[in-house]
Amino acid sequence: MTRDERVREAIKQRKRHEKEELRQTIVKAAGELFLEEGYNRFSLRKVAERIGYSATTIYHYFKDKDDLLFTIVDYGFERFAYQLQQAVATATSARERLAALCRAYVSFGLENPIYYQLMFLQRSDFLLQQREGEEQPRYASFHILRDTIQQGINEGVLRPGNIEVYSQTLWAHVHGIVSLAISMPVLDREMLQQMTELTSRMVFEGLSSE
Repeated sequence: MTRDERVREAIKQRKRHEKEELRQTIVKAAGELFLEEGYNRFSLRKVAERIGYSATTIYHYFKDKDDLLFTIVDYGFERFAYQLQQAVATATSARERLAALCRAYVSFGLENPIYYQLMFLQRSDFLLQQREGEEQPRYASFHILRDTIQQGINEGVLRPGNIEVYSQTLWAHVHGIVSLAISMPVLDREMLQQMTELTSRMVFEGLSSE
């Protein structure tokens, strides 16, 4: 590669990096604004004003506000599913997998409150829509939770039963912890950690085949 080619390639890489940085800035500002304004009052123009760019710039990245909001929610679910999968992958027993799953779930919610509120705490018709012809990353996290319980049943550690009821019950517990943490910031991390550990023990012992 010649010197001129290296310079051109470096410029291209810098532009790609700058473009991705701006995209992430847009996504972060849009998430905050959506929580403040709600779906009906949310607009790309307001996002542009918040970050000091023109609305035209936003349209270079997203075709409309639904496209932007879907991107935020789906990206959040992708990160969420990855964190859950990493947690259960390193555990060696059903009890450890369940505990790791609970910890990872609560940890994601505490570390990403904006994403979590957009993903789970916004009762908007928008969030119930589905992008036509696209895989739904929002379902992957529940599949991991359900598969973790099913694996425990298959191993004979958890007793057979309605897997959907088991999964939704576990989800309700950990979701409740995160929801309380977000709405009642007086709960400190130590208390939340103890609640999470107790939840995993209660669910495991409640479903145990012994």
